[in-house]
Amino acid sequence: MKRGGVINKKLSEQIAGLGHTDYFMICDAGFPIPEGVERVDLALAFQIPTLKQCLKTVLDEVVVEKVCIAEEMEIYNQDGYGFVKNVFVNQPVESMPQNLLARMAKKCRFILRSGELAPYSNVIMQAASGVEEYKKAFIIDMDQIT
Repeated sequence: MKRGGVINKKLSEQIAGLGHTDYFMICDAGFPIPEGVERVDLALAFQIPTLKQCLKTVLDEVVVEKVCIAEEMEIYNQDGYGFVKNVFVNQPVESMPQNLLARMAKKCRFILRSGELAPYSNVIMQAASGVEEYKKAFIIDMDQIT
């Protein structure tokens, strides 16, 4: 058995398969996951797991160079918006209308569905290179994720 990290087999396989510039997403419980995109459904119940819990676990294993969120998150989910901005201080955070974010989701290698209920709690991330010199620029302060 693994000593730590992601123990969900499907999620572990998807993370291991990410390459530089691949997109993946963590979405809320109600996001319409596009047909044809690999779904990793971790939602057990409403709010279990939360977006924060999923991000903390995934970001322990993935280097992220860019983030995309819905513009509506800043208006209708200020806590979530502030959280994303605090976590991704070294990565550009691009905001776009929710309908464009939903279209962009079709390009994701996989989408992890959480139990999150806060509106517009959908984050698309672009994987960075795992090369030590390159990934130093994208270090995430894990203390921001509590």
